[in-house]
Amino acid sequence: MTLTAFTVAERVLGFLFKIYLSREIGAVGMGVYSVALSFFFVLLTLITSGVPLVVSKLTAKLGRDESSGICSAALIFEIVVALVICGATMLFNKPIGALFAERQSMTLVMIMLPALVFSGVYSSFRGVLWGEKKFVTVSLVELIEQIARIVVCIILITLFRDSINAVALSMTVACAVSAAACAIFYFGGKRKLTSPKTHLKPLISSSVPITLSRTTSSINNYVIAVAIPFLLMSTGLNSEQSMYVYGSCVGMALPLLYLPITVVGSLAFVMIPTLSQAYAAGDKKSMCSQIEGALSFAILVAAIVLPVYGALGDDLGVLIYDNTDAGIFLKKSAWLLLPLSFENIASSMLNSLDLEKKSLINYLIGAAVMYVISFCFYSRFDMDIFMIAFGASLTVSSVLDIIDIKRRSGCKLSFLRPLFICLIASYPAWLFTEYVNSIMPGSIFSMFVAAAGGACFMALLSVIFGAVDFASVVNRRKKRKDSSKAKPTERPEKQSI
Repeated sequence: MTLTAFTVAERVLGFLFKIYLSREIGAVGMGVYSVALSFFFVLLTLITSGVPLVVSKLTAKLGRDESSGICSAALIFEIVVALVICGATMLFNKPIGALFAERQSMTLVMIMLPALVFSGVYSSFRGVLWGEKKFVTVSLVELIEQIARIVVCIILITLFRDSINAVALSMTVACAVSAAACAIFYFGGKRKLTSPKTHLKPLISSSVPITLSRTTSSINNYVIAVAIPFLLMSTGLNSEQSMYVYGSCVGMALPLLYLPITVVGSLAFVMIPTLSQAYAAGDKKSMCSQIEGALSFAILVAAIVLPVYGALGDDLGVLIYDNTDAGIFLKKSAWLLLPLSFENIASSMLNSLDLEKKSLINYLIGAAVMYVISFCFYSRFDMDIFMIAFGASLTVSSVLDIIDIKRRSGCKLSFLRPLFICLIASYPAWLFTEYVNSIMPGSIFSMFVAAAGGACFMALLSVIFGAVDFASVVNRRKKRKDSSKAKPTERPEKQSI
């Protein structure tokens, strides 16, 4: 609950910050910055995706006495890799920059390069703190980084004329702040750095496969950031116009679609250790119960928000971003909430069931479907085609994930019932939300009432038509209560994350 509270606070601050950015640098600026950020995240993933996880595991396994050597090994490896990547990026900045629709995107990448070194330092200290189960400390550092970035960005935008460059510079400063804060917490706990000789080789051998696997997703996001403006330009748009369309849709509207998935992400995080434990113990009944319940919950969360975005998307785009096109895209793409939410929880389940390679393969197959559909409409491409291609990608990946989950666990497809119910019920809920909003059109109060009413109406329909089975939930709680009374001396085993 503590981690979730910090995550929600960080996400809310990040969302408000994105609203501020969209109003300061506009849709074109958001497009240029989003492209630069997608490439920067590829570089960042190469440095920080595998090492923190391996450091945390080794620290938890070997204890605090060995953590100082582990941290030293991580620092050396991270800094060396960061410097090599920075050097290579600077050396090949012209050919890399030629891939971007706007040259300024490469300028932003160059400004953010020092952040890679700071992030390498941060992830090394963070891995030790995470391995020692200092969850609140790590979450606090991440919140400090978010606050620092917002404050620094506002100051820099006020001081400098070029707002987009100021946004990129704020990323570098924020990473420096988080690295310093993490180092303070590390050394403040009377920890130190010792010889890394015995830990360097196992650290590298364990972290490289994880890094390569996670980098695939970042590379795909970067390819999307390059391919979409290119396809838009094939229709006759110039680079600035393509950046405007990309920025208003992908840079502004798409983050709103991911916002409700935060709840599903929290469920996935909590579910990973318990599902892994049930799989290791061979408890198929517990596995199936968790899988079927989580999939149904993910569907319900998406379905409750779907009519709100579908009915109020255009108004929300104007209210939040002051951008009509962002609102139109949000309204049209509201249906993506279902495959987004479903794929998010299903891919986490595969990781819990030791099917990480299957998860990666399914993701790549889905991505291939998206590119095939998009390029089939070369010279006729628009964001409606992208929306369909993206939805098809998520749907294909989700179906493949479910096939693998069923093979491994033997669970039933009981989630299909709430899925069909939610699909049918979403349309009347959509109409109800539009009607409530039409009573006082253009009013923020009307939008708030319509959103709350639409979500509640959708939830009510889900209960009435049986998408939510309260009877089974009550029975399960009653059985657990009776079981605990019958065995008062037993204590549940502690679970480690």
